[in-house]
Amino acid sequence: MSNKQLENFLTKAESDKGIQKQVLKCGSDKICISEVGQKYGHKFSPANIGHWQRDHAGSLFSNG
Repeated sequence: MSNKQLENFLTKAESDKGIQKQVLKCGSDKICISEVGQKYGHKFSPANIGHWQRDHAGSLFSNG
């Protein structure tokens, strides 16, 4: 469930520059990224982010 929440959040962030800015401001701080996700109703752990980055060449956004 958490992986799906992360994917849903990233899809939302792809089309929302405000969310992207918040995530990019977090840098590599996975806890910060998960807190931004929770702010928008998406619950996932910092570990989910690490696994996703490993499986998707590190970039959270397709354009970055």
